[in-house]
Amino acid sequence: MKKNGSILNNFILKIVQEENASNVQLVTKQNISVLVKLFENTSVSQINISPSIDDIKETSDLFIVLEDIELKDSEIGIIKNLLSQKIMIFTIPEDGVIESNMIKLGFQVELEDSKNKLLCFSYNLKTYNNKRSWNNSEGWANPENFDKYRW
Repeated sequence: MKKNGSILNNFILKIVQEENASNVQLVTKQNISVLVKLFENTSVSQINISPSIDDIKETSDLFIVLEDIELKDSEIGIIKNLLSQKIMIFTIPEDGVIESNMIKLGFQVELEDSKNKLLCFSYNLKTYNNKRSWNNSEGWANPENFDKYRW
């Protein structure tokens, strides 16, 4: 990892602890042995590291893609729909095109540090679409008016 490695490691460790993740999938080509060592005192019981998402078939509690991996929108869709409910994707801040695409896919900016060139997007299905008191089937059809009015 680069000079921002300790910031990145601490941020990932904090998320792993907050999510209480037991199965973590990391996609990177970098040496992340320092990060893996930090997971020893957490709830993580299984860590899978892969250089691409092509061969990943198992679901995980937390799916992390580091900045050295470029993903297509279709690959992000595969991760969201098949592989994990909590996703973190790190990129290098550029011209805003990546940010625009990630927002369109339902991701939120989790970390933005232009000084250390870190940008992290996250997606959590558990909190993505919170239940709202008005968003339910009760009273939508006004059942009390069924026999009163005809349209």
